Amino acid sequence: MESISKQLKKMAEEKEVFKSGNLFKCILGLNDIESKVFSYLVKNDNVNTMELTDLFEKDRSAIQRALKKLGKLNLIERNAMSLKDYSEKTGEEDTNKRGYLYVYSSKDLVAVKKQFRDLLDKWYDSMIQYIENLDELFDCYESDGELC
Repeated sequence: MESISKQLKKMAEEKEVFKSGNLFKCILGLNDIESKVFSYLVKNDNVNTMELTDLFEKDRSAIQRALKKLGKLNLIERNAMSLKDYSEKTGEEDTNKRGYLYVYSSKDLVAVKKQFRDLLDKWYDSMIQYIENLDELFDCYESDGELC
């Protein structure tokens, strides 16, 4: 296992550390499609599931799982929109449609940044606590010398 400093150095050299997908994966634990969907929603409001399935060429269930996880992380909002309003938004000519569909948008970017900082602070505090209690690990070892 590479040390964190080696991993960060490698990522910085490859200019990969600041790509959004890597940050989302590292900080939030998002997979590739979840990162792509979130990135798209940051730039586009009121997007429905079918738009995302067409855009990312994924099946509907994969997109819905991604949206569900992003919702659980409180990164996106889901709202009901009338089909008439949606048709007008997309420029469709038939605005006599009835019914509703769900559309998704990213939370305010300022709030997302705060959430990222809070998560990083929490991780940092847990690592400091781990380091402070490191001596306790050496008090616990198994007969073959392995740490508990």
